[in-house]
Formats: sequence, structure tokens, C-alpha cells
Amino acid sequence: MAFYVTAIWGANQAPGFSDLYAGWWGAHELLLHGRNPYSTAVAHEIQTVIYGAPLAPDTQDPSGIGGGFAYPLYAAIFLWPLVHLSFSAAQIVFVSVSLLGTLISLAVWLRLIHFVWSPILWLTLGTLTIGSFPALQGIKLQNPSHLAAACIAVAFFLLAYERFVLAGAVFAIATFKPQFMILLVPWLAVWSAGDWRRRRSMAWGFLATMCLLAAVSEWLLPGWMASFLKVVRAYRHYTYGHSLLDVWFTPTWGPVIAIFVLLAVLIVGGRLRSKEVDSQQFLQVTSLVMAATVVVIPTLAPHAQLLLLPGILCLLRDRILLAASSTLKRLVLVATWCLLCWPWITAFGLLLARTLHPTHELLHYWEVPLVTSALLPLAVLMSLGCLLTVSQGRMDAHPEVTVFPANM
Repeated sequence: MAFYVTAIWGANQAPGFSDLYAGWWGAHELLLHGRNPYSTAVAHEIQTVIYGAPLAPDTQDPSGIGGGFAYPLYAAIFLWPLVHLSFSAAQIVFVSVSLLGTLISLAVWLRLIHFVWSPILWLTLGTLTIGSFPALQGIKLQNPSHLAAACIAVAFFLLAYERFVLAGAVFAIATFKPQFMILLVPWLAVWSAGDWRRRRSMAWGFLATMCLLAAVSEWLLPGWMASFLKVVRAYRHYTYGHSLLDVWFTPTWGPVIAIFVLLAVLIVGGRLRSKEVDSQQFLQVTSLVMAATVVVIPTLAPHAQLLLLPGILCLLRDRILLAASSTLKRLVLVATWCLLCWPWITAFGLLLARTLHPTHELLHYWEVPLVTSALLPLAVLMSLGCLLTVSQGRMDAHPEVTVFPANM
């Protein structure tokens, strides 16, 4: 997969392309020189480094600011330690922290799912997680998706140990990648309402931290929100801002189906809002919410599929439950595993083909490992829905069982 990402998928990428650069330069100019990171001038400086020249304005982006600093202003605060470094040094630090964050995410989800630990399991899942296309694409692009996913995992870990205020604060920090939190925030609000007296401190921790971040951002750049929203509109055009549902059901019906998906997920979550964090159903609903997030957010970037990690681990752990259920549910599970394995199989095929053909002849096949990318989140979402129905039936039959056997 590393061969495919570096030699084939990224072969025609601009030499200076980096998702980190926009955030790093925007934070650098804001914190060191007091400049507006959303300004046209800063956006053109970023584009010049990444593409060699500023992007040409068009009707949907008349200022030509697409590809500039497109994060909430407080994201610049989190990049503060890197602005005093050269960009090459900042890249090394960022990639190292991203890799560490992904491994921490894996460890946290394994712990929360009550997976049986062993050196072989850890080595295998760690290799497959880091060696997946979404993870390697995120590393290649130096995209902050790794860090946002790690923040979410750490927040749930704190939640499991009833560090509610701190968990709420970390959830707020994760909103520097706002699309990742678009469904988690409503789900956590519903869950908090399930036992408000005990869980309300998480909500207060989240709201207090968000208010602090917004206040500091306003102090640094008054009126930043309007500039941010303007850049977001341009960014959606710059990145072909459509969801997977738009791809499969057209941009007309995609948003309608997305609303039904959101309502269905929140209804399921509402029924299970009383569950504790260490219960399997809470983790299954959380995984369902994160999978639904990947399906409905307006991006086709595979690195967003890092949010599928807890769902895939749930399916791996509870595969016997689904295997013993109806034929339809088994077929959905098998289809999910096939879609998940396809990129590795085809990437390995391209690596073998490299022994017979020069790499430039293989560039015509760069899309082959990615043909399942737009289907995998939908398959994981459906499989998790099946798993929830099976586990709910199990809970109804055996209400005294709150955690599935660890050897399942």
C-alpha cells in the first residue's frame, strides 16, 4: 500500500502539495505577524507554494481563496508550537504526531471494545491500520484527520473513566475539524440527556471550552466567523464538496437521504441514550454515528474514513454474532470485508506488476484500488445497523448481559 500511495496514487501530485501548509502558514502569519489567515493575499501565498501560482478566480470562488486557510481560527492556536519551526521541520513533527495519534486511537478503541489483547493482535491491527489507504493518504497529504480522529478517541476514553469535564473539553478541541463532529455533537447531547444529573458536566465542559476558543479567536481576529464561512464556501468548490450520498443518489436526492440517515441514527441513539460508555451498545451506536458522519459529510476524501476504525473493530469483534444471524446480515458482513480488503489486494497486485512493467505504465490503473472507497462507508454503516439489531435482540432475550464475552 505504501508503494501504491507514493509511486502510483501520488505520482502526479504537485511537489509542494501539503494539506499542512495552509494551516501552518495561516497560523504563522496570524500569530507572528497579525495577518488575517482568511485573506486573499494569504490564500494566494499558500497557493503559490503548493501549486506554483495562485489559483484563477471563477464564478463560485471570485476571490480565488479556495485551498487557503480553511479551518476555524482556533486551529491556528493548536499549531502554535510549529510556527517557530521551518516548514520541513514542522512536517516531520506533524507526521510523527499523526502516526502516534493513530496508534493511540487504535489502542483506545481496542480497550473500550473489550477486545482480547495479544502481541500478535496488536501488531496485525496496528500494521493494517497504519497500512490502510485512508491512513497513508492522510500521512502523504499531511492532513489533520489523524489528529482529529485521535482527539475523538481520547475523549471517549476519558468519558469511559467518567472524566466528563475533560472529555467535553477534548471533544471541543476536536471541532478544529468540524465536519468530524457534525453528528457526534448531537449524539453526545442526546446521550447526556439520558442521565443529565450525572453527565451534564460533559456538556458544560464542551460548551465552556467552545466559548473559550471562540473568545480567544475573536480577540485574535474580530469577526473571524464571517471570513471562515466565506472560505468554507470556496473550499467546498475547491474540493468538489459532495457527499457519498450525492455520488450514489445524485446531488438532488443525496441531501434528502442524508436527512433520513441522520434522523434514523439519532432515533436509534435516543433509544439507547441510557447506556453506559462501557456497554457494547453505546460503542456500537457511537460507531454507527461515526460511520454515518463519513457518509453524509460533503467530502469524498478517503482519509475521512479514519472515523470507520471503531466500527470495523466492532464488526471484527462481534463477527460471530452476525455470522449466526440471518442470511441477509451475513451477506452484508461478507460484502463489507470484501470491500475493505480490495484496496490491499489490488495494491499488492500493482506491486507484483512492478516486477514486469515500469511504474509509469501502471499509472493508468491508479483508480483500481479506490473503486470500493465510495462503497465502504455505506457497507460499514449497514453492517453496524445489522449488528445493533442482533445485539438488541440478544439484550432483550438476556437483559442481564451488558458486555459481550471477551472471547467472541
